[in-house]
Amino acid sequence: MLRGTPCGAQAKSPSNLCKFLIPFLFSSPLSSKPSSTSRAPNHLMKIPKPSSKTPISLSPSNHPQLQDTVSLSSVNSICSLLANHSHKTTSIDDLLTSYKDKLNSNVVLHILMNYGQLGRIRTLEFFSWAGLQMGFQFDDSVIEYMADFLGRRKLFDDMKCLLLTVISHKGRVSCRTFSICIRYLGRQGRVSEALCLFEEMGSKFRCTPDNLVYNNMLYVLCKKNSSEQLIDLAVTIFRRIELPDTYSYSNIVVGLCKFDRLETALEVFGEMSKAGLIPTRSAVNVIIGKLCSLSAKEGAIEKVRVNNTRRPFTILVPNLDVKSGAIHPAVQVFCAVQDLGMLPSSFVIFQLLSELCRLGKMDEAVKVLKVVEEMKLSCLDESYSIVMNAMCNRRCVEQASHLFGRILSLGKKPKLSVYNSVICMLCKLGNLDDAERVYKIMNKNRCLPNNLTYSALIHAYVEAGNWEAAYDLLMEMLGLGFSPHFHTYDMVLKIVSQAGKMDMCFKLERKLESQALQKLLKIGRLAEAYEKLKSMLDRGLRPPGYVRDAFKHAFEKHGKLKIAQELLDRVDQIQKSDEQKLEISSM
Repeated sequence: MLRGTPCGAQAKSPSNLCKFLIPFLFSSPLSSKPSSTSRAPNHLMKIPKPSSKTPISLSPSNHPQLQDTVSLSSVNSICSLLANHSHKTTSIDDLLTSYKDKLNSNVVLHILMNYGQLGRIRTLEFFSWAGLQMGFQFDDSVIEYMADFLGRRKLFDDMKCLLLTVISHKGRVSCRTFSICIRYLGRQGRVSEALCLFEEMGSKFRCTPDNLVYNNMLYVLCKKNSSEQLIDLAVTIFRRIELPDTYSYSNIVVGLCKFDRLETALEVFGEMSKAGLIPTRSAVNVIIGKLCSLSAKEGAIEKVRVNNTRRPFTILVPNLDVKSGAIHPAVQVFCAVQDLGMLPSSFVIFQLLSELCRLGKMDEAVKVLKVVEEMKLSCLDESYSIVMNAMCNRRCVEQASHLFGRILSLGKKPKLSVYNSVICMLCKLGNLDDAERVYKIMNKNRCLPNNLTYSALIHAYVEAGNWEAAYDLLMEMLGLGFSPHFHTYDMVLKIVSQAGKMDMCFKLERKLESQALQKLLKIGRLAEAYEKLKSMLDRGLRPPGYVRDAFKHAFEKHGKLKIAQELLDRVDQIQKSDEQKLEISSM
């Protein structure tokens, strides 16, 4: 079993509290890596509320009897003396000799809580002096506070020295104190030291671990430990707990999932459900997320290099090494925690829905979606999008129509991706009437279409031979500044020319070229814009007035108006010629 530094070893360089306490020890302190010399903050950090996960230090509000029992005048006098104390003038023992008879645990605790006024060094000096006077027979609250005080400052040598000093004077060290020490050691990755302290609770400190200690040890082994070797030890420690609580189960589930022990994790989760305990949300997220990730690997295609041939080549083969059916237990876990009134995070819900949709399990995806809908979670809109997109891609027309209708009946405004999925599905099935109705609903709900929306409808109209609708949509698309794919433009141009509408072809080409010219001007590519306008004029395509003005302004802004003037004159001449033709035709 992995252990930390031997407990009988002496620290090489005793730090603040150690140098005050070592003379009073019957045995030498626990050794470890040299403690951090991190600077103490100027004020006490806010300490969280007590729970089975997080040990806390104490504040006056935790002890309503403190104000009644503590002599405030003595506390204030001692704090004032310590704050102004100088080692050069007198020792701390001479300074506080008149207060020896007034010391008790509440007085000491109240003075320690004023460390912001005293500073770290004087706080530690006072605690060492008070411990000597009282034989370190403090209440649990004082030892717990000092353990938290030292742990926050990463003074781990001092923290261990504190425990040994108290026990050597036949004082009592509470389980909460051990849980504080273990958790702080684990947070800094000192897993072996935390484990060593846990193992020596009974033998050296005569203290039987309670659930709080077990939970903090499991927290260290399962969440802070990066070695798979210790997960079996974590399971062994978990089985030693007489009545595991929520955090006991949740910590071990997270640790098992972390190292892909999913079968064991599901067994522990089942035990937890039978015990009627609700897991933490992090445990739910981890186990469902891991199962979804495992399911995504099922049937995955891997590249395999074949080298034992004259010309090596690569082939694609299915991955057969992974276990199957991982999505089913993921859904079971989701349903189980949902019955307990808890749901995983939005990210995990998306992961679960995406995997169900990928596998074609649309009925189960709809069930999960209904739960999200009933709980009115903020991730509902994105959940609708995931399921609707999958239904449309799989051509599940009835299910998609029903879900789309329910979204609208609830007063929800579907995302653009939902509209596009429905329109694309209907267009591919040749159901243009329903596609038009969805497009009108989209406009009514003020959801602006994009390139994909227009392209799907235009292609469908071309396939149906409706050149007028295709032409109108393409012109509308260009008017909004979208650039159609060349294939889309070519299809419309071809069907319109086949209908004998050459004037419309001319307008369409003029619109497309003008848009391209305008984009070149916006990004400052003047040379290309010049060539584009020249090409348009050579083909008889006159740009609109606003494009002509933009061309002039762009060249004038860069001091190149003389270069562009020739083309601008040509545009004006073509415009006058067109106006004259229009007057003659109107006579």
